[in-house]
Amino acid sequence: MKKILVPTDFSAFAQNALEAAADIALKTNASIMLLNANEKVVMATPMAEYYLYDKAIEDEYLDMVNESLKKTLAEIADNGKFARVKIETAVIAGGMIGVIEEVVKDHAIDLIVMGTRGVSGMEEFFIGSNTEKVIRRANCPVLAIPAPVESFERIVFPTTLKNDQIAAFTALAGLQDIFDGEIVLLYLNNPSQLADDEAIEARKEELLKVSGLKNATLYISSVDVFNEEEAILDFAHEQDADLIVMATHQRRGLAHMLLGSITEDTVNHSDIPVLSLSIK
Repeated sequence: MKKILVPTDFSAFAQNALEAAADIALKTNASIMLLNANEKVVMATPMAEYYLYDKAIEDEYLDMVNESLKKTLAEIADNGKFARVKIETAVIAGGMIGVIEEVVKDHAIDLIVMGTRGVSGMEEFFIGSNTEKVIRRANCPVLAIPAPVESFERIVFPTTLKNDQIAAFTALAGLQDIFDGEIVLLYLNNPSQLADDEAIEARKEELLKVSGLKNATLYISSVDVFNEEEAILDFAHEQDADLIVMATHQRRGLAHMLLGSITEDTVNHSDIPVLSLSIK
């Protein structure tokens, strides 16, 4: 891992994400890009004989952002253990989601770490969180941080054990120098239609061997689950998990509207960090 992206709006949630990213950077000798998307700028669009653009407003916003960046870096520097972490800053005009996509592509980002406050109810239906939108579009892993992180010693990884899960197993295996805790695989509702517990265990062992994932045990739900997201969160709390790992198909458009995303729902409602891995 060489480069970690941390989008910031200078909130406490973003600060939690930056500190988690700094811990990861220390383990991997990676650098951090601390990014603010300047969404205040109104694009200079001709309308008759005038433009909807006020440079004074942009300058005022940039002054505020630069001061906030200095303050954020100073707070990180005050924590002695982060003294060796290389952090660069960037302020780029545009909508947050589009800016993040471009930065990930242009700067070969290996991991995005985002603070999330979660959303619910009508806000979730109409707007959704920025984090869930990034998960839907990013071509690298996304780590959602809802609260300060101490460790990743116990990890819950819900899985269907289907062939498309190999990509997620392999991706997590490649991240085990960072997320090196004990992994509990959660198997709900027998989506692979395996004959019995013995067959399920054999399939798990096959995926571990192919992917190189280590230190993983399997929990098989003995009951049918209607609300899988709720079951995942309940199980993670029962296990005192420090991290939930979710594979995502990154559905968009009509497919997302009709089928939804358990990963995005989990991110929106979890008080435990969630690492999303694309299997698209």
